[in-house]
Amino acid sequence: RTVGFISDRRLCQEISRIDKYSHRSLMLQTLLHHTNLTKALKLFPLKPVSTDELLVFHSKDFVDFLSDPRPEVQEEFGFGYDCEAFDNLDEFCCTLAAGTLTAADLLLEDKVTVAINWSGGWHHAKRDEAAGFCYVNDIVLAVHRLQARFKRILYVDLDVHHGDGVEDAFAFTDKVMTVSIHKREAGFFPGTGAVDDVGFGRGKFFSVNIPLLHGADDETFCHVFNSVFPLAVQRFQPDAMVVQCGADGLVGDPLGGFNLTPASLSSCVQRIVSEDKPVLLLGGGGYNIPNTVRCWCRITADLLGCELPTDIPDSDNFFLEYGPDYEFDVPRGRVKNENTKEEVDKIIHTVISNLGNIG
Repeated sequence: RTVGFISDRRLCQEISRIDKYSHRSLMLQTLLHHTNLTKALKLFPLKPVSTDELLVFHSKDFVDFLSDPRPEVQEEFGFGYDCEAFDNLDEFCCTLAAGTLTAADLLLEDKVTVAINWSGGWHHAKRDEAAGFCYVNDIVLAVHRLQARFKRILYVDLDVHHGDGVEDAFAFTDKVMTVSIHKREAGFFPGTGAVDDVGFGRGKFFSVNIPLLHGADDETFCHVFNSVFPLAVQRFQPDAMVVQCGADGLVGDPLGGFNLTPASLSSCVQRIVSEDKPVLLLGGGGYNIPNTVRCWCRITADLLGCELPTDIPDSDNFFLEYGPDYEFDVPRGRVKNENTKEEVDKIIHTVISNLGNIG
């Protein structure tokens, strides 16, 4: 398999404007370099995107606001609470979208079989509203782009938060199936993604939701994924797949609440890629920055079949950020798993029953 990676300093710089992410993208690029993984990847720079290209999904009013973010209407477009309206918002959104659209083009042009943009995955943004630190929905834009060649697209969302923006965009179509495994509890953002949210009209049963409770561990997560993903592929028969691999389900994430290690997320990604379909692999949430970087570096290494050292290389400019142990491993935590086997199996049974309505 050939693995392409979007590597562009502008992308790192723009993402660092979001406080919650700070220098996450730059830290990852640096660690990929110091572990020699960049030598095994095919690296690609951004291809510029214009604001007109955002109109494939976003409304004209929303895109106009990005060019002229007037304070008196910012709340109408989702700005002010978790999405700050800063200078050059249009340029920022175009750069974020460009990362993922460039990666999608690599698949369309047969340049790679797996295209990675760890700086993508902004799954909460709506047609006319920013939400949950997501200013532009690069995923929806990329799915539309991929459909020029790949008619049936399976979207898999592994972020701890429900992929609401993507599900909403495709809730009425049978050409895109969305599968989201996420935490769903009272008061937990965004509050959507119940197991009986299955889509509408022609899209009924093409939205698949697996809501879990606090403390889901590797075993629970992989059991759910391995029970549902192969059946989704079998019933839907996708031509290409898009994966949002947010790392906020990892143990120790301040906005998460799961108890995952990178091993489970990497296992899911490996299983997806093993289907031998073109795969667009994106990042997403991940607010414990060093652990998120460790995770995405591990997944990249596993895709390439490369070994990682036990310790973070001390030549890495961000070495001190990985304290106190300076190791690659993210050990599992002591969080109580609130998910009982009975409840999880009940959810799986419902999902399998729903998927039985397809095909």
